[in-house]
Amino acid sequence: MKKLKFQIESLKQKANASSISELAEVVDIRRATLSELANGKRQRIQFDHIEKIAEKLGINDIREIIDFDDK
Repeated sequence: MKKLKFQIESLKQKANASSISELAEVVDIRRATLSELANGKRQRIQFDHIEKIAEKLGINDIREIIDFDDK
């Protein structure tokens, strides 16, 4: 079964953030939400979060935010 993966490491790099807390400040999303997504504890992401991340980081391809896990 394919699972979606939140691309936290590449998003942190794109935002020049060294932590989830710093990324949260840049994209204006709660740190707890980003942490849960990064750790696979949350399987749902709101569309407005995707839109906010894309807008703040200049992303045009949703696969830079979420993608299928190849495992």
